[in-house]
Amino acid sequence: MKKVYNVTQGPILEKLVLLAIPILLTTLSQMAYNLTDIFWIGRVDSIGLSETSAVAAVGTASYLTWFCFGVILIAKIGTSVRVSHAVGRDELHKVNVYASNGLLLQAFFGVLFSLLTLIFTKQYLAIFNIESQTILNYAMDYIPIIGGFIFVQFLVHGFVAINEGLGQTKINLWILAAGFIFNIILDPLFILVFKLGLSGAAIATVISQIITLIIFYIVYKKINPEVKVFHFKNFNLEAVKKILKIGIPVGTQSMFFTLIAIYIARQIYLFGEEVVAAQRIGVQIEQLTWMIASGFQTAITVFIGQNFGAKAYDRVRKSVYYAGLILIPYALMITGLLYFIPGSLMRIFLDEFATIQHGIVYLQIISMSQVFMIIEGIGTGFFNGIAKSYIPSIIGIVGNSLRIPLVLILTGELLERGIWWSLNISTIFKAIVIVLVFVYFFTRIENVKVKKLVLK
Repeated sequence: MKKVYNVTQGPILEKLVLLAIPILLTTLSQMAYNLTDIFWIGRVDSIGLSETSAVAAVGTASYLTWFCFGVILIAKIGTSVRVSHAVGRDELHKVNVYASNGLLLQAFFGVLFSLLTLIFTKQYLAIFNIESQTILNYAMDYIPIIGGFIFVQFLVHGFVAINEGLGQTKINLWILAAGFIFNIILDPLFILVFKLGLSGAAIATVISQIITLIIFYIVYKKINPEVKVFHFKNFNLEAVKKILKIGIPVGTQSMFFTLIAIYIARQIYLFGEEVVAAQRIGVQIEQLTWMIASGFQTAITVFIGQNFGAKAYDRVRKSVYYAGLILIPYALMITGLLYFIPGSLMRIFLDEFATIQHGIVYLQIISMSQVFMIIEGIGTGFFNGIAKSYIPSIIGIVGNSLRIPLVLILTGELLERGIWWSLNISTIFKAIVIVLVFVYFFTRIENVKVKKLVLK
């Protein structure tokens, strides 16, 4: 590997911010990617389709891509952390090993997931007990195209993980931004001009992702001409085991989260498609918090991964403090936006009165958990970076599991509002627990240091 951005030396805040900015901009471009899709899908009434049903159909399909991302994380997080550790230890020969095997894992998982999606599309939709045939028809236009080519996303994230571990987050930013620009151009063209509706949205997304993958491959080969990717002869069982050891807990948590989300989606459908569409748009708006938390979480993981590999433990601790100093005020700002101007945010995407009113209620209630979502992201980034990904994974699985009994209890009195409050309560629970574990972890480290000094 010729290009490495080492963050084990120099001003901590400056290094962390310089590492994080490209990741955050990349995250924002991904958020804009998703919002662009919803924006144009929300205008399909101009070609004779129902905008509410279209948004509900894409929202239903999104749980499939969420679950897919959990599988992607298995190789992505493991590869990123192992590469960052190798960089921190100045063992660059191991970078190639982890990079090649991370890509091989993504290719294997991606092809398998695509095949399963194509085979079981109808069974997947049956989970939601959707009564509207219109929503089902729209979903069947969308899912086979997105699902059949979903392996492209796996490979894209394989390259993203390698560059993150190397600290080369700028490369990811420029390439993913290029894909976003193509999507901006292609979405209205295929959805409205060619009048392909949801099929057009899926085609535009797939073409943009394929272009992104091609650019990643070209850039990767230019920087690393000696590395032969996707060759089975590069398979290294030991490297695969180390990648999976870190990635499986993270991926499992994400997939489990999606399964819980699917259960909640079933409950939301009981209150009508306006509520479904409102929550789907509300989730897209809420990306202002959770996508940023996810992006900074990645930066924290990489920063801590390199410094942990270099045994610079004081830099590890300070980086968590600086991350909180930046992100918590940001979360408070988003809380204000969601609570005070939810109607204006909803009207960006559609103009159906009933759906907007349900969306206002959703955003105002969910605004209460934004700071806690950020805190959970910081803690997760820390534990992933020190190769203890099982800690936030266990906390996440337990916390998300609470949503099922909370939904059953709260919806009896609060109807769909009970679902929104169950999301709040579980997020607050996860943040509090991860803070307590973090404090306990560093208290133990300090006690060990004191004992060593006494023995001396």
